[in-house]
Amino acid sequence: CWGTCCAMALGQSTDPLAAALEEIRTKHNLPGMIAGQFDTQKIHHLQSVGFRRWGSKDPLLVSHPMHLGSCTKSMTATLVAMAVDEGLLDWQTRLADVFQNDQKVTGSPWANVTVEQLLHHTSGAPANPPWSQFTDPKVPIRTHRKNVLHWWMQQPGNPEPPADAKPKFLYSNLGYMTLGAVLEELRNQTWEEQMQTRLFEPLGMRRAGFGIPSKSLGQQVPWGHIRPGGLLVAVENDNPPALGPAGTVYANMEDWIRYLQVHLRSKASSTPTLKLSEKSFKYLHQPLEGQQYAGGWIVLGRSWSEGPIYHHNGSNTYWYCVVFLAPHEGRGIFAASNFGLESAGPCDQALQWMLKNLPFDPIDPSSR
Repeated sequence: CWGTCCAMALGQSTDPLAAALEEIRTKHNLPGMIAGQFDTQKIHHLQSVGFRRWGSKDPLLVSHPMHLGSCTKSMTATLVAMAVDEGLLDWQTRLADVFQNDQKVTGSPWANVTVEQLLHHTSGAPANPPWSQFTDPKVPIRTHRKNVLHWWMQQPGNPEPPADAKPKFLYSNLGYMTLGAVLEELRNQTWEEQMQTRLFEPLGMRRAGFGIPSKSLGQQVPWGHIRPGGLLVAVENDNPPALGPAGTVYANMEDWIRYLQVHLRSKASSTPTLKLSEKSFKYLHQPLEGQQYAGGWIVLGRSWSEGPIYHHNGSNTYWYCVVFLAPHEGRGIFAASNFGLESAGPCDQALQWMLKNLPFDPIDPSSR
């Protein structure tokens, strides 16, 4: 159950990571923090400190779910890669190819936008639509996403630059929501259903879901927080469900790590429960020339790794999380808080502390 308590969950001050997190948390007046380090096979360190909800005495536990925000995007990209492997589409498939019977799409100047462009944020799609127009709970979620797509198709713009022009990066939640709509059109299933059956269940992510944890799991789980007027306030707010493929997954940290380990491993076959080819696995981690964004991952270089780093962060403005994966060494680190973007700095401090103070022996590539 969500209230399960264990040695890692207690955030005891005798543990160096817990002590460091508590110092960071209290310095920045955060409700709670969780951080950890893992390799391709197991979790080495996982600690939580603080409270699940400001004003309560209930501790934040490592078994509690946390909202992942835009760290959802690599999950959506992974689903798209599976669809490519199934032959349902390819990376150059256009919106007009998927929605060929939809005149609002085929007749739009955006009709030739490709899956690859959506994946890499080079489609020219606006960052966000007016989400508040697509929130009626009586409207089916697939209809909302189709309506958002139609809104985009009606927007002015010149989505087809000269052939010799370099792709222009424009981070777009709308683009990733559109990838979800593409998957829904191809499989006649909601994005949520596909995530559950093709990702969560095969990986054993039994405590993952969508939206605000407390609205589906009950009140005894963490809440997000804001700080109006300098005072912490617990809230149950989230982005509209239609945004899902761009950022509405929640999971407890052990389940999230199960997913992160897929991308930390050197090859797809190291996760046989997922139907993902080596070619598509490699594609997910390869940015376009001159870009840093791959399939839901920002690909960077860092002094603490001899290879590329896969990075992302996420926030719905009430929660925050951040992760760095170093596949060359088989090392992953993350930090999360049940507070919004103001916790980005404290979470970065937690990551830096782990890199400096937690021992780690690189994993033999042959064992991954």
